[in-house]
Amino acid sequence: MIMDEAFILNELRSLILSKTGIRTITPADCKRISIEISKTLNKNVSETTIKRLFGFAKVKHNFSKFTLTTLSEYVNEPHPEKTSVPVNVSIQTPVRTWREIHEKAVKITDFTLKSIKNRSGMPYEMTISRKFAEHDFEEFFKSKYSFTCFISQPGYGRTILLSHLADFFHNNKQALYKDSTLFFITANSFFNRENIALHFEEHLKLQLGIHPKDTLINYANKNYNQTGGKLVIFLDGFSELVLKRDLKKQLFESIINFICSIEDNNSIKLVMSMRSTTWIRFHDCIRHSAYLKTKWFHGNYFDMNDISNVPPLTEKEVDLILSKIHHIKLEEINPKLKTQLKFPLHIQLYYQLKEEDPYFNYATNITFYELISRFIQDKIYRSNYYTEKILFLKKIIQLTDFGNKGNSVMKDELISELSAFKNAYMELLSDGILMEEKSLQEYHPRESVRFIHPHVFEYFLFIELLERFHLRIEEPFFQYVKNEFASNHSKFQLLQWAIRFIVRTGDLSTLAYIFDLDLNSYERSYLVLFIAENLDYRTKYSPETIESLKKHHLHELIIKELLNFDFIDTCYRESITVLMKVADSEKHLLTYNVLLACFDILSLNPQQIKTRMDIISKFRTDDWSISPHELISLIYSKIQNKEFKQLPADHFKELIDTKSGEAVEPEQALSYVLLSLLNLFYGNQANTLKRISEIPDEHPDVLSKKSAFSIFTLSILGQGSIMANTTQKTAQLESILKKLENQPASFEITGYTESLIRLMQAEKLKENKEFDLALQYAFEALKLFKKHHLHINVLFAYNLIIDLYLDSRELIKANEYKYERLCFIEEHQIPNHLFINSGEPRR
Repeated sequence: MIMDEAFILNELRSLILSKTGIRTITPADCKRISIEISKTLNKNVSETTIKRLFGFAKVKHNFSKFTLTTLSEYVNEPHPEKTSVPVNVSIQTPVRTWREIHEKAVKITDFTLKSIKNRSGMPYEMTISRKFAEHDFEEFFKSKYSFTCFISQPGYGRTILLSHLADFFHNNKQALYKDSTLFFITANSFFNRENIALHFEEHLKLQLGIHPKDTLINYANKNYNQTGGKLVIFLDGFSELVLKRDLKKQLFESIINFICSIEDNNSIKLVMSMRSTTWIRFHDCIRHSAYLKTKWFHGNYFDMNDISNVPPLTEKEVDLILSKIHHIKLEEINPKLKTQLKFPLHIQLYYQLKEEDPYFNYATNITFYELISRFIQDKIYRSNYYTEKILFLKKIIQLTDFGNKGNSVMKDELISELSAFKNAYMELLSDGILMEEKSLQEYHPRESVRFIHPHVFEYFLFIELLERFHLRIEEPFFQYVKNEFASNHSKFQLLQWAIRFIVRTGDLSTLAYIFDLDLNSYERSYLVLFIAENLDYRTKYSPETIESLKKHHLHELIIKELLNFDFIDTCYRESITVLMKVADSEKHLLTYNVLLACFDILSLNPQQIKTRMDIISKFRTDDWSISPHELISLIYSKIQNKEFKQLPADHFKELIDTKSGEAVEPEQALSYVLLSLLNLFYGNQANTLKRISEIPDEHPDVLSKKSAFSIFTLSILGQGSIMANTTQKTAQLESILKKLENQPASFEITGYTESLIRLMQAEKLKENKEFDLALQYAFEALKLFKKHHLHINVLFAYNLIIDLYLDSRELIKANEYKYERLCFIEEHQIPNHLFINSGEPRR
C-alpha cells in the first residue's frame, strides 16, 4: 500500500507540472498552482499543501483523501487548449491496459514536444525535418537493433531533429507506425529533488502508470504479439545534466540494464540524443560488451573522427529554412554565408540578427564574425563560471605558443587548471567549445584538449594578442602578426578580428597599417570590402562613424587601394557600392561613381551608362583635368551610334603635364582609364595610343615597386596596341608583362590584368602559329570575362578565338564561334557596330 501511495504522489506531481507547463518548480509556483486548482474546480487546496506535495514544506501527516481526489480531478480536467481525451488517473490502482498506457505516453510526449517548441531559439515553424533522420529512423525501426543514438557536437539541432521525428512518427499514416506508441521523455526527469537517479524501467512504469510489480517489457511484448505495434522511447536532455557526472553514470548503467533486459525482443526501440562528449562516456560503459555493441544501430552517417552521426545541413535544407525567414531573398545571400549556416546554431543566431536588423545582409564574413561573437557571448560570457572559462581558455592559447603549435595541448599540461576549474572545464566540453582526443605516442596513450571550432580558437587568440599589446592595435601589433603568422592560416582571420575591433573602437587611422603588410591582390580587395561593410554596419548604431572617417582620411586611403582596377574581383565592385553608403564628401562620391562607370562601360549597358552619366553630371569636377562626364558621354554616343564631338588631341597632353613627375593622383588614374576605354571605341587613334604610352615617362612612380596600377597601365597599353594593329609594340609589351608576372614578390598582378596579359600572349602565340596554347589562353580569359559581365572583353576574346580558328584553317570551328558570338550579342542587346571585326583585316 505504501508503494502504491508513493507511486500515486509521484504521478500527481508529474501530471501537475505537465498540466501547468512548469519545467522546474520553485516555491513561488505553488501559489500559482493553488490558484489554478481553485479557478478550475472551485475547490481549495492551500499553497502550503502544494508545497508539502513538492517537498518545500515539512510533511507532518498523510495527505487527506479530499486533497488526493481534488488533485486527481485537476489533472484529469481537460486543458482548455486541447481536445484530446484526458488521462484517466486512478487513486486506487495504476492503469493496466495498453490503451491507457498509450494515452499516457501520448500526453507526456505532447507535453515534451510543446516544451521543445516553446524553447526553440527561433520560431519552431521555421525549423525543418531532417530527411536523413527519417531514413535512419525507419531503417532502425524495421531492424533487429534495440537502441540508437543521434550524436553530434552541440549546436547541430538534435533536439529539434527529434521533435520533428516525433511529429513524423505521429502524423505518418503508414501501416508501419499506426499501431505503435511513441513515448518522448527527458533525462532530467529521472532525478528527484535530492538528485537521486531513479531506476530506468521503474521510472518509465511510474510515468506510464504501470504497477510496480508488473514489467514494461511484458506489456510491450503482449501488445506487439497482438497488434505488431512497438513501444518507441525517445530520450533527450542529457546536456542539461552537465555537472551531474556521477549521477549520469548511474543513469547510463540503468539504461544499459534495460537494454540487456530487452534481449532479442523487437517490441521496444530506444532512441537517444547525446552530445559527442556524453556519448563517449556512455560508449565507455558498453565498449567491452560484444552483445551490447550488436544491439546498437550506428546510423548511416557515423564519423569515428568527429564522434558524430548527424551531418551538417545540406544546401537545400539551408535554403528551405532561410526561405521561411522574413526579409530574406535567397539569391542575395552570399554562398560563403550559406556554407557557414550549415551549422544549425548559426542559423538560429542569424535569425536573431535579422530580427534586430531585417536588412542585415553583407557579402563578406562580417555576418560570420557577428555570429561567432554572439556564439561566444552566449556560451561563455553569459554562462556559469565565465571567469574561470576565460582564464582556462587563455591558458590553452598560451600553451599553444599563440597558435604556433596548433590549437590543441596535452591534457597533462593542464593538470593544475583542471583541478582549479573543474566545473568550467566540464561545461566547455559539454557546450562544444573544447573536446578531448586520445592518441598513441610511442605506444603510450595520451590525451589532448583542443578547440572544436577553429574560429573560436582564433577569437581567443586575438583576445590574447590584444591584451599582450595592451588593447592598442597599432603598427607593432600588425608587424607582430605579419612576422609571427607569416605562414599561418590564422593570419587572415586575426586581421579581420582586428578590423572589427578597430571599427568598433573608432580609431580608424590604424587601419592604414593593414595595407603595409605583404598581402596578395585578393586579400587586399577582400579586406577593403570587409572594412567597408564593418563601417556600414557600425554607422547604423553609431552615426558619429562618418565624422571619424573624415577625421582619419580613411576614404583617401581606401581609394588608393582601389586604383588596382581589378574588374574581375567580385569584392571590388561590392566594396565601391558599400563605400558609397558611408562616403563623407561629394569628392569621394564622385570618385566611386566614376569607378562604377568603368564597370558600366565594360558591360556595354547603355541604360546603366546613361544613369551613371546623369549622376556624375551633378558633381563638380574642378579637380579633374578632363571632365569624366565628357569622356563617358563620348563613349555613350559611340555605343548609341550617334554623332559625337571629337575629343581634342591636346587633352592627353594637358592631363599628363599636370603635376608631371609626381605620383598619379586618383583623379588622374581614373582619367587614364577612361581615356583608354575611349581608345577602345575609337581604336584607330594612334596619337591617343602614343599619349598613353607617355604616362610612365611623365610619372615614374607609375612603375614603382608593388604597384598594381603599373601593370594595369601596361596591360591597357597592350590592349590598345592590339586595337591599333601595332604588332611590334604589342610583342614588346607582352614580353615586359610576362617578365613582371613571373616576379610576384615585386609586382602585384590582379585577376583582370592577368586576363589581359593572357590575351596579349595569345596574340603573340597566334603570330608564332602556336594555336593550341593560344586558344587555351583565350578560352581562360573568355570564361572569366563572361562570369563578371565584362562584355567588351568578351567580344575581344571571341574575336581572337575566331581569328585563331581562321588562321589555323578550322573554318567549321570559326563559324561555330561566330554564331556563338552573335547569340551573345543578341542576348545582351549589344549594338552590332561595336568590335565585330574578326575575319577581316584590322583597320
